[in-house]
Amino acid sequence: MQQEFKIVGHINLPEKRIRPEEYQNFLEAEMQKVQTGINEEFKCDLLDEENKISMEGAVGAEADKKFVAGRELEWSSLERKTVAEWQRSKNKNPSTIAEMAITLVLHRLLGNRFIVARASTFDDYRHHVDNVLIDKETGAVVCGFDEVLGFTGDDGSAKKDKKIKENLARGGTSLKYGATIVNGQIERKSLENIPTFFLSLSKEELSKLLIDLKTNQVPTDNEKQIVLKMVASLENQSVEAEKISINYKLKENLAKFNDSLKVIKNQIN
Repeated sequence: MQQEFKIVGHINLPEKRIRPEEYQNFLEAEMQKVQTGINEEFKCDLLDEENKISMEGAVGAEADKKFVAGRELEWSSLERKTVAEWQRSKNKNPSTIAEMAITLVLHRLLGNRFIVARASTFDDYRHHVDNVLIDKETGAVVCGFDEVLGFTGDDGSAKKDKKIKENLARGGTSLKYGATIVNGQIERKSLENIPTFFLSLSKEELSKLLIDLKTNQVPTDNEKQIVLKMVASLENQSVEAEKISINYKLKENLAKFNDSLKVIKNQIN
């Protein structure tokens, strides 16, 4: 008599662990799409092919490019690499992948109302700014500051809270290669005392986000929760700002962005 075997219950297979660098080409292609869309919408050349605010043609750009080149030479030498090798390594680093992924998720959820860009390389190196959001209707600007990629099981929240307080005390963030909207047109300008948001992700959260971005055409609940983290970070700054004496311009810019926060919440919910 032939025996029958039945499987009772189910077997929990381990989740496939992904390597963030496997998503580099996908994210770089998406950055080009975002850049093209924004430049065409505003009939300008604000963004380069990496979806970074371009330094081309700006006053002082040549000196700032030398500053960028000097830092890259210094950092590559420390790692005993050529500058080209160091750049390739940086582009596939999980922190760079996280920066592009966050830029893309913000664009997917907020792009109809906001310009979502990456900061210029100069502002990245000098001011530690990763992302720039510009409200298309009000011109209000907010920056993403050094996204924190935590370790396994840790999203870096403690580090994020410390950074928020330090940044408030300094009067917010500066952006040499910034922009705003005036009468529906891009106006490029340096900006001071800009409020910042901090997005901290664990390695597991980054893995889940990368999978969501590549496999779903419509933003997932997970993506929405990540953007809500940005909102919570900005709201936390407003609360902290009430407790200490801060630069009046930063306080003004925080208040100016409150209307944008309401729009963001409405879009997500």
